[in-house]
Amino acid sequence: MQRLFAGLQSPSERVAARAATLADRAALTRLTERAQRAYFHLDWTTLEDWLAPPDGNACLIAFRGKHIAGALIASAQDSPVAWVRLLTIADDHDAHSVLTTLLAPTIETLQLAGADSIACLAHPDWLAALLPDFGFVPFTDVTNFLKPDRAIPEYGATGDVIRRAQIGDLATIVANDRAAFEPIWWHDRRSLERVLDGAAHFIVAEVDGRVIGHAFSDLYGERGHLVRLAVHPQRQGRGYGTRLLAESLQHLLAVGASPITLNTQADNYTSQSLYRRFGFAPTGDSTTVMLRMVANNIRE
Repeated sequence: MQRLFAGLQSPSERVAARAATLADRAALTRLTERAQRAYFHLDWTTLEDWLAPPDGNACLIAFRGKHIAGALIASAQDSPVAWVRLLTIADDHDAHSVLTTLLAPTIETLQLAGADSIACLAHPDWLAALLPDFGFVPFTDVTNFLKPDRAIPEYGATGDVIRRAQIGDLATIVANDRAAFEPIWWHDRRSLERVLDGAAHFIVAEVDGRVIGHAFSDLYGERGHLVRLAVHPQRQGRGYGTRLLAESLQHLLAVGASPITLNTQADNYTSQSLYRRFGFAPTGDSTTVMLRMVANNIRE
């Protein structure tokens, strides 16, 4: 691989940006491993997945001369709300100048893909302090919950079938997901395919031969985490979410997960009531989701 980023930066050279490619993988890996300012929200993807990004995604690097200054990855697959997946800034560069350079072409790419806004988790502290300077405003808080015990309360039968999710279910799962959540929380088919391949447990609720809800969870070391629980709005309030939650917890407990965690919106009181009934309690930690509109702001 050519030594694209070798050498020292020159004060006379300005920070510029270009699309990242697979040839940049080693340099980006070194940067993300060493930089003190590195943010990841990759879910079931890897860095390599984004270096040949599908339509609707932006993967950009900033550089000064032969010196890498930072990188920004954002995705807007089949959703009006894009998400920042990675942001990293080299320690010897100013965060504002690097993000200014990266954000303009990112917004252009996202808008061309049909996105009207871009979201980012305001964590860690350096990122939370930086985002407001670039037009990001608080959208909601995501609250963390933890279940320290193994108890599962009694719950009534719903007459539904709970089974493993299959590739043939994904079209209906995508539709249910979009009916149940605001666009900022949507999963597209590509991401759900990765979940199906990589998550520890992915189940669906089926009624009269149709999938009406789904849940998936994963393991992070010994900790189990409920990532998603969704029921189509027309089927909510009938116990299907309860059954999906119980089945997910039974699986996590069977494989020895401890503790079990989840997160949900701070104002999602209906879901919180269900989680509390199953022994989850707020940890006191929360993360703010920041949002910036991008429509009609291609160049700034």
